[in-house]
Amino acid sequence: MGVVRIDDMLEKQVEELIKKDENRYKYPSKTAFLNMIIHERLLELENLRTKRGQGKKR
Repeated sequence: MGVVRIDDMLEKQVEELIKKDENRYKYPSKTAFLNMIIHERLLELENLRTKRGQGKKR
């Protein structure tokens, strides 16, 4: 696992978001939040590529 540096203001926004009651269990930590958000975004990008006919070639 690597270390990733994020902008200080972005980090504060993430902390505020995960402290909200409705997000407490879904995002128990900054790491969990970032992992889930990045994973969701990668899936979206992969779906867009697939829809455009740019899927993985074998």
